[in-house]
Amino acid sequence: MYSRCFILSVLLWSWLTSPGQSTSIHGSGPGYSGKAVYTTIAWNPFITVYEYSNRLICSEDGSFQLEIPLESPRVVQFETGMYQAYLYMEPGYHYEVQFPEYREKDRDARISPFYQPVVIALPVSTRTSVTSREKISGKQDINAAIACFDSMFEGVNSGIIMQRRKGLSSNTDSLILSLESEFSSDTTEFFSSYRRFRYGVLKLNEGKTGLEAISQDFLGPKVMEWHPGFVELFRAMFKDFIFYYSGTPEGQGLSSLINRRQDFRQARELVRKHPAVWSDTLAEMILLQEFSELFYRGDYHKEALLIMLDSMAANPVSSDFGTYASQLETKLASLVTGHFPPPFSLEDLDGKLCSLEDFKGKYTYLFFGTPDHYGCMMEYPFLQSFTEKHADYLNVVTIMASEERGELEDFMTRNGYGWKALHYDYQPGVLSDYQVRAYPTAYLIDREGKLLLSPATLPTDGFEQQLFRIMRSRGEI
Repeated sequence: MYSRCFILSVLLWSWLTSPGQSTSIHGSGPGYSGKAVYTTIAWNPFITVYEYSNRLICSEDGSFQLEIPLESPRVVQFETGMYQAYLYMEPGYHYEVQFPEYREKDRDARISPFYQPVVIALPVSTRTSVTSREKISGKQDINAAIACFDSMFEGVNSGIIMQRRKGLSSNTDSLILSLESEFSSDTTEFFSSYRRFRYGVLKLNEGKTGLEAISQDFLGPKVMEWHPGFVELFRAMFKDFIFYYSGTPEGQGLSSLINRRQDFRQARELVRKHPAVWSDTLAEMILLQEFSELFYRGDYHKEALLIMLDSMAANPVSSDFGTYASQLETKLASLVTGHFPPPFSLEDLDGKLCSLEDFKGKYTYLFFGTPDHYGCMMEYPFLQSFTEKHADYLNVVTIMASEERGELEDFMTRNGYGWKALHYDYQPGVLSDYQVRAYPTAYLIDREGKLLLSPATLPTDGFEQQLFRIMRSRGEI
């Protein structure tokens, strides 16, 4: 995989010790000419919101240059082609790392709303201190230690899971001591915490240690929602927490506090009483995770969950968690009728950028499809009919997932279709924003730009008649 390497030089400047300076990234490599590299630092652990995000295009010779603000150690992700590479970075260092040879996503991956990139850890060639110029080999870098630890951990974890499935026990404490003996000399705060969180996963998978003990010994004593190891253990420990806790005598009434009374303070207090929950911040993190999962299941009223998030955003235990709650509320509300849908800025066939603001004043039938999906092709003649008959009060807008915009142009011209066709590739995240899980999917947006039908009926299922009923009920026809 690494026979031809993409050499990426990363120069990290500490904002804390050298104000005004930032991390610089530059490099080149075969296969990356004209290719995009997306660099991100995750922030909100509950939805896709970034502390930092940038998209750059490599030059003809595959070279590029970019600056990243980095005030503290972070896990930075680089997505390009089919890969999503990650690297733990500290301010004040220059990293030379290796990417595998560039591999493009195939057509199915490009248009699939379910596509997940291939995740890889970036091997570090050298790490150089910006201040002292001391250079060490990649084998001495923390990323190499993490990769080595993960390899050993996966073998131990698989063995524990297998033993449990067979009804046999494992001496997990002994296994943890053995693992730790290999790495205990590395006292780096990030790596030490990382190992502790991973050991918590082992104890959880062993199935003999209670949630309270794991929480106290491995997850605590403070919330580190920015740390990937913490988030992994947290999610495994508190998955479906409300479902299980509300069925116990201690958690009785939690569902009612959320679904009927929308009392966030009391709900947080009740969660806080669980023996595994050692702080209000952890209680809020549990509720945020659960709200994001419950919203799409149908067991709770969506408006009730939005009210709870609004209350948390107004009175959080910390400003960061208030921001998390506000961002999650905006994200979830964006597909609820009566709310504004997710914004987008996409190119039409003339290369003009279009947004939802451009379609206000009329109803907008927003349709997600592809040029060659059989189910979509059954709907397209109806879309053309709507365009011809109802243009005075209805915009027909399609967001099309095709491999190339030229393919979409040929499709529209060949079939004589005249509705507004937008190509998704300029903003691929629009598929996840609109929860597109299958083609075709449609939404109806009212004249003011708010969702009216989410999702909307498809043309072959009677959308036209439904639109007439809506307009009649409003006295418009």
